[in-house]
Amino acid sequence: MKNIIIICLLAFSLSSCNTAPKSEEKIDFTKSYESAALALTDAKLNYDAALASNDTARIAAAKIKLETAKTTYLKSKIYYTANGGIVNAEDEQMLGKTNIALGKPVNDTTTAPLSNLEQTPVAVAAKKLIDSGKINADKKIKQVASAITTGENTVKHVSDAVNTGQKTVKSNVIKANESLTKASDSTKKRLEELKKQGNDLRNLFKPKADTN
Repeated sequence: MKNIIIICLLAFSLSSCNTAPKSEEKIDFTKSYESAALALTDAKLNYDAALASNDTARIAAAKIKLETAKTTYLKSKIYYTANGGIVNAEDEQMLGKTNIALGKPVNDTTTAPLSNLEQTPVAVAAKKLIDSGKINADKKIKQVASAITTGENTVKHVSDAVNTGQKTVKSNVIKANESLTKASDSTKKRLEELKKQGNDLRNLFKPKADTN
């Protein structure tokens, strides 16, 4: 009898252990589904805002997030319903709106591997836009750098020209002073020659003293 009681207790314990994980798993699936549904709603609102902005890059990025959110929602719903969960009608309506936004039938349930979403045409287009923006930014940086270099070279040329001009002016001043000095010396010498000639003429016509 004692052995029978022990066996019953063991069986009850094993039964309790088996039911606990199932309850916990169901709670986990519920949370996962609810989180995925909220993420889908947020992604749809974000996509609507992107469309209103008319920003091509923003729209492309928002569409990728919406596709990702849809895939996550559908996968979480599969596990949720398989474990006894009941899908919320409002979440399904949001799924239908998402499909319409993505250009698909309202009841579309196709999913893509999350890792492959980056290879979709939308993702490729978004990447091209980002790369194009980066290239344009690089070009602007190079243009500014080139302009700075050109400006520095121009300043250097002007500075060199000023230095050359200053040297030329200084040289001309020195030459002018030398010419002026030579001219003064030459004039002085000429005056002395004229003075001597004058004295010689006066002496020539000067009466000679009577020796008798």
